[in-house]
Amino acid sequence: MSNVIKLDSDQIQKLAIFESITRTSLKDFLEDETELTFIVNSKDLGKAIGKGASNVKTLENKFKKRVLMIGYEMDYKDFARNIFKPITIKNMSLQNNLLNITIFGSQMAFPSKKVKKAKILLTKYFDNIKDIMVKV
Repeated sequence: MSNVIKLDSDQIQKLAIFESITRTSLKDFLEDETELTFIVNSKDLGKAIGKGASNVKTLENKFKKRVLMIGYEMDYKDFARNIFKPITIKNMSLQNNLLNITIFGSQMAFPSKKVKKAKILLTKYFDNIKDIMVKV
């Protein structure tokens, strides 16, 4: 899989700030008006977050946005579980490039932002996933 990520100067600056504060390599990040989501290899997640979430707090102060970190896994099921945390996935199946995910919980407690994020990340990193459907 050859995902080439094109970054503008603002994104390159954010990447450099992230890596200098966390002392970890950044795989990718997503940004919206209120939130920055950083994707790091799962083995580096603890180091990236920092003791007592110190790195997360530093980044939030620096960027003036909420900061989330997700551990990347090479297996789409493990990566999906990381994206949806703390929500528990009950069942997951891939058929005809559609990833069907069933979660525990109620729709009232389930943020659609996670579904959007999952769709972006899973279709970007896994060629066999073209779309996702999440149900409770």
